[in-house]
Parts: sequence; structure tokens; C-alpha cells
Amino acid sequence: MNNPIARTAARLRWAVLAASVLVALLYLSARVGLQVAGTDIEIRSHSAEVFGWRAIADVSMLILLVALFRLSQTLGAIAAGELFSVPMTRRFRSFAFWLMLLALFGFFAPLVAEVIGGRRDGPMLFALDLRQLMLLGIT
Repeated sequence: MNNPIARTAARLRWAVLAASVLVALLYLSARVGLQVAGTDIEIRSHSAEVFGWRAIADVSMLILLVALFRLSQTLGAIAAGELFSVPMTRRFRSFAFWLMLLALFGFFAPLVAEVIGGRRDGPMLFALDLRQLMLLGIT
């Protein structure tokens, strides 16, 4: 592996896999209420007032992990020397698809959840999360 692009892709692949595992472990430990080194870990969301926000967070995390897995496959193909091959392009498109799905889900799921389980005692809240809107625009 004398190609600098392939070497960089191989290192990035390991970094993506390590970050994915770390994120998944932290999320799972927070979700089940475990302590890490005597410290509580919490999941916080701007959508915490939205009906079903924990389910939205769980699905978002799952989609993110799938996207990162597809990215690691893309980087693995580049590390193997497949710079612009059809299989590498398919892997990258799959990564982009999952990332777009994450952006769409993160934007629309809280709105749909608000309609389904919205407040019965007052007006419905239609709050736009600027970060989700920006992510949607970028993807």
C-alpha cells in the first residue's frame, strides 16, 4: 500500500469504526442508565418535549451507525485501491443515502410525533430545529 490516498483511507476507516463503536457504547450506556467511571451519562435532545423523543433518538442513532458503517466500507474500498470503481461508487451513494435519510428523519420525525401525540390542552407546537434544517440543507 504505497499509495498515500489508500493509506489515508485505511487510517480514516479505522478512525470511523472506532468513533462509531465509541458513540454506540456511550449511547447505549446512557440509554440503559449505566455509569462510566462513576459518572452518569444522559441523552439530551432539543426535542425532549416531543411525544416519543426517545424512540426518535433511538432510530436516529441506528441510522447514523448504518451510515458510518457504509462510510467505513467506502473507505475500505478506497484503501484497497478502488478509487472510482462501480462498487466503491455504490458504497459511497449508500452512505450518502443513509446520511440523507438521517437528515430527513431528524427533521420530520419530531414534527410527525407532535401531530400524533401532540398537546391536548393547548395549541400544537411546530418548532423547527435549526441544526436539523442545516443538516438537511447540507445533505
